[in-house]
Amino acid sequence: MDTSVISEKGIRNTMEDAHFVDTDFGGRQWIFCGIYDGHGGQFASGYAAENMHRVFLDNLLHGATPQQAFIDSYEKISAGLSEQTSGTTAVNIFIKNGIIYTANAGDARAIVIGKNQVIQLTIDHRVGNTEERQRIENSGGRIVYSYVSNGAGGLMPTRTIGDQPFKSVGVIATPSVGEHRISPDDSVLLIGCDGLFDVMSNEEIADFASRTVNISSLLENLKREVLVNRSGTDNLTIIALKLNE
Repeated sequence: MDTSVISEKGIRNTMEDAHFVDTDFGGRQWIFCGIYDGHGGQFASGYAAENMHRVFLDNLLHGATPQQAFIDSYEKISAGLSEQTSGTTAVNIFIKNGIIYTANAGDARAIVIGKNQVIQLTIDHRVGNTEERQRIENSGGRIVYSYVSNGAGGLMPTRTIGDQPFKSVGVIATPSVGEHRISPDDSVLLIGCDGLFDVMSNEEIADFASRTVNISSLLENLKREVLVNRSGTDNLTIIALKLNE
């Protein structure tokens, strides 16, 4: 399957994104990809990129469903960061037998672009999400503007891997999981960090895809649009896969 990746520091002083792509996952022609958008340092995102797929595959080979494997993997990776103050959002896709399985914690996102529509496969975990806001408040957390507050600092995503100081105020590592059967109309699967989706809507990205001949050009065009034309200020990581080839 044709796959393309860009990962750019942008104007930030540090690069805190990490990613992983394997188009022969487990030696079984499965596909596994992940983007990990770190904060408070690079450790958490790097740790997740190095270990998430290993834990996930082990879960699968021991009989877990992809959804169960994702949930267990996110929570185990987060537990492995219990001595760290850094954290990371995450978005992952696993493709097997024509089905895209998704997981995410935070505001990284997966979308499928088709001939006449774009489908968001993941849920954004921020305080603007009513259910997430209520969950944080029910856990005793306090919302300050668009951030979850732990008294000393703030965190925009309501679900993350790591971020041990925020676990007591309701920030969890449990991902939202889902699945999507690839249809003949599906053209591109794209996952990205909030450095993309804070700047461009799903529909704008789909419009770029409709005017681009291949996914490598699509990602180059998106990078230019985000970092140059729209003066994006965040790290930018995007993975795209061409479907139905």
